[in-house]
Amino acid sequence: MKTFRFLFAGLLALAVLATPLVAAAQTQEVEIIDPVDLSRFEEGGFVTMLVEFRNFTEGIDAGQVVVTEDGQPVTNMTVSSVRGGRVPVGIVLVIDTSGSMAGAPLAAAQDAARQFVSEKAAEDYVALVTFNDTAQVLSGFTQSKTELTNQIDGLESSGETALFDGVILGASLYAAAAASLKPNMIVLGDGDDTVSTGTLEQMLAAVAEKNIRAFGVALESPDFNPAPLSDLATSANGFFLSTPDPTQLTELYGQIQRELSNVVVVRFISSQYQVADVEFGVQYAGVTATKVIAVGGYPTTTAPTTTVPPTFVQAQPQPIRSRLPLPAGSLLLIATVAAGVTVALFLFILFGNKPADDPNSFGNRLQAYGRKVASEEGRRGLLARIPLLRRFTERAEEEVRKRGMFNAVNSALEKANIPLAPGEAIAASLGLAAVVGALFGLFNGSVIAGVLVFAVMVLLLVAGVNFIGGREKRRFENQLPDTLTLLSTSLRAGYSLLQAVEAVAAEAPQPTSREFGRSIAESRLGRPVVAALQGITDRMQSEDFAWAVMAIEIQREVGGNLAEVLQTVADTMLQRNRLRREIKALTAEGRISAVVLGLLPFAMALFLVVSNPDYLEPLITTTGGIIAIVVGGLLMIAGGFWLRKIVNIEV
Repeated sequence: MKTFRFLFAGLLALAVLATPLVAAAQTQEVEIIDPVDLSRFEEGGFVTMLVEFRNFTEGIDAGQVVVTEDGQPVTNMTVSSVRGGRVPVGIVLVIDTSGSMAGAPLAAAQDAARQFVSEKAAEDYVALVTFNDTAQVLSGFTQSKTELTNQIDGLESSGETALFDGVILGASLYAAAAASLKPNMIVLGDGDDTVSTGTLEQMLAAVAEKNIRAFGVALESPDFNPAPLSDLATSANGFFLSTPDPTQLTELYGQIQRELSNVVVVRFISSQYQVADVEFGVQYAGVTATKVIAVGGYPTTTAPTTTVPPTFVQAQPQPIRSRLPLPAGSLLLIATVAAGVTVALFLFILFGNKPADDPNSFGNRLQAYGRKVASEEGRRGLLARIPLLRRFTERAEEEVRKRGMFNAVNSALEKANIPLAPGEAIAASLGLAAVVGALFGLFNGSVIAGVLVFAVMVLLLVAGVNFIGGREKRRFENQLPDTLTLLSTSLRAGYSLLQAVEAVAAEAPQPTSREFGRSIAESRLGRPVVAALQGITDRMQSEDFAWAVMAIEIQREVGGNLAEVLQTVADTMLQRNRLRREIKALTAEGRISAVVLGLLPFAMALFLVVSNPDYLEPLITTTGGIIAIVVGGLLMIAGGFWLRKIVNIEV
């Protein structure tokens, strides 16, 4: 009998050594996790909720899950695992690498961690933290199994045990993680904390602050103290497992991994089609959880009555519809490269193929009259060298000629000093606008938006050319008094009119020097001097210079002192310019007021769109709002013309 007792005691001891012990009570619980997704409720009552089943070690049978709505079973329900689904799962592995783990315990811990990583879902994020004398992060959240395995292979044991610091450091990783990452933590230790700077209370607070579900795994040793890990698991809705046998660690990790898979996504159609507070409930294995949720209602004629048994879809992510044909990152890269190439090509067309010493530029070809003519290929511009673009530019130029717009386009380009033919300018503008419009439409998934952006880009390019031309005209007219004075003094010095014009071309700043240089080239080709000067008037569209040319032409017909006439015209223009500047200074307040009043409605609308979009929704969703926008726009246009008339004083 005594021998039997010893044999029974020995067998019992072996069973204890071979069986993991659960040191903390494992109460089975069901919880509906916030937030419940009602984003598609108005489309037909679709509800998506995340349900967590705690301490069901045998896994979840989807056929036994019952979801109720105000006490009645729901319809069209599906149950799928959260792992591999739309909700990303984050897991921090905190491993003890102190000196007491040396040898077989650390090797077993490495095997268990490697097995856990190899069996994780591809969509799970795992981070690795170790602690001995201090705590350190070996790997932040990553989906790479290779990276995690390499870090686990390099673990070495030494030093004391900073358990509290390791858990606090692991919890801090969730501060930089995505807000949608479901937080979990598995802590492995074999003894009591000895050197942490943090306390037990700080460790529990750090885990609670990030709403982390924590699991404790203990490898029993002579210094074993289950209290810290047990308290951590109990307070963080997890459970605590311990074993004296290192070879059982893999099984303990597997048990926790099965527990993490007990979080499911439940999708169903609600029968509540009116605005109300609805009590949703989940029942499983005699355990029930309820939550009251406010639903927004949806249009329907009949309430759904068909009940479809739930189906379990293991690790099958729900497809998410997207308006983009490619991922946003790929589209952003394509758009950036395309926009860069387009802008570079446009700038090269404008400025890159016309260097100062290029014999193909119009002014230099005229100045080089009589020299050896460049080859035909050399005279071609960039667009003319590409067959497809050449045909497009020729076609565009033909259409401009047919509609009688050739002279206007050419005049605008010459006034702005843009070295392009009308066809080339139209091709470049339409090409740039088409690329920008296509990219915008691609990103927004709307052809109408792309067309509108195309039209706006064309208008902006036309406005840009006109702005540059106006700036050149203002610079030319501001230099005109000095130009006429230089002509007058040159004539008094005994120069002929042609020599005086050459002096202006050599001495005057741009754009006067450029325009007078062109008139010199034209006169050398046989055009009369007065006609060449009249060409400057046509290009710059300057009324002031037109009067000066008229005075020169009259003097050449009737005679007189041209130097005195030009000096008189110069003095008159100088006084007019001074008067313009005085008027501009006096009307500055009115002009800035007009700008502020014109931009204020758009600035306020932009601010409200960013800060409170719902506030402006009635303006675009109701008939009265659309009428208000149209009337307001017309009044703004009328007010703009009125203010312009007030501040724009002709001199």
